[in-house]
Amino acid sequence: MILAFIFAVAFTIGVSALCSVLEAMILSTTTAEIEALKKSHPNRGERLEKYKLGIEETSSAILSLNTIANTLGATLVGGLAVKIWADSSNVLFNVSATMAIAILFISEIIPKNVGVLYRTSLQPWLIYPLAWICTIMTPISRIVGILVKVLLKPSNDSETDSDEEIMLLAEKSAKEGTLTSNEREVINNALQLDEILVEEIMTPRTVAYLIDDEETIGSLFSQTRNIPFARIPVYHEQSDNITGIVRRRDLLGAKAEDKDNLKIAELIHEPVFVPENATADDALQTFLKTHQQLGIVVDEYGSMSGVVTMEDVIEHIIGQEIYEDDDPAVDMRDLARRRQFAEKHKSRRKEGQL
Repeated sequence: MILAFIFAVAFTIGVSALCSVLEAMILSTTTAEIEALKKSHPNRGERLEKYKLGIEETSSAILSLNTIANTLGATLVGGLAVKIWADSSNVLFNVSATMAIAILFISEIIPKNVGVLYRTSLQPWLIYPLAWICTIMTPISRIVGILVKVLLKPSNDSETDSDEEIMLLAEKSAKEGTLTSNEREVINNALQLDEILVEEIMTPRTVAYLIDDEETIGSLFSQTRNIPFARIPVYHEQSDNITGIVRRRDLLGAKAEDKDNLKIAELIHEPVFVPENATADDALQTFLKTHQQLGIVVDEYGSMSGVVTMEDVIEHIIGQEIYEDDDPAVDMRDLARRRQFAEKHKSRRKEGQL
């Protein structure tokens, strides 16, 4: 009888401790750790990835077995204790209190800390008992999964929550010294691309460098010896009517071949148009999809508002302007505001003279 009692206690505490280790290990496992395990132990790594991706069913299987073991084990231990120590009036209370403390420390607190702190060492070996538990508890975990889907609606804020979690992790890593403040800023800016409108980062039309498609190579280089930009919007008759993009290397190539009578219209490439109310993330995806680095920003009526480049998006991510020493202005948007103010002031002076 005493051996049965000892076995019941050991079984209850042992199964509960195993479940606690597995739960802590699988919940704290990162994607990087799974990829590392897949390289050293491909089969085990793939299994761990499977259970991590199906974390709802995995957690249900572990928690279900833990609950069953604790409930049945406690009942069995209590029943055996009453039979063994039938003469003691407080036996049930003493055994229950002892089991509660033992389960709390030996089956919960200690195993969960071990599962988190030593998870990388335990992952290759604990995958086997985890697979066994998930297999035998499949019927229960499937039923629990169905009930969860029926009763609990999935949150629409999961993506926002993930972004916030990454920002918090970056903030924490910066405080701990794992990341620099600049690296943290880059992460935060990259995650906020879908909140920044193109019109906030574009170069306004008032300071955008444009070329008339009727202009020739000879006339262009007679006006300027150096082409300031790698890609330049080309218009027909009026600046709102953008017909294409011309590359600096094509202009220089035509000049090197003495094609002074060649019109710019013959060198243009199809332009990429980006709505001014699109986000910086939308612009980035457009650039990657079209393999272009410059987009024409248009308003709701199709008129040109400005230009946006891959460089503008990168500048927002890294948090500083990318410019050369001979650039006329570091911030082209600020230059646009100053030019607009000067033009308004000039027009007011003319009106006053009239």
